[in-house]
Amino acid sequence: MLNRVPAEENQAESAHKVPKMTLTMAELADELHISLPTARKLVRKSGFPAFSIGSRILINREGLQRWLDGQPPIAVT
Repeated sequence: MLNRVPAEENQAESAHKVPKMTLTMAELADELHISLPTARKLVRKSGFPAFSIGSRILINREGLQRWLDGQPPIAVT
């Protein structure tokens, strides 16, 4: 017989999931609502929190938030 976890406990577990520490290029593009080519340009910028492991480019999630917070506001005229 299977031990089933009540639905309430399953929902509580998923609510306490730890967010991923990194984003892929596609996830970055999706989260910032930008195109993949624009995301590729962005990760090449000096000071952007991206790094590579093998052929994969990953973005540090906390570093991304700090980078975004440090961007100067643009003047809307």
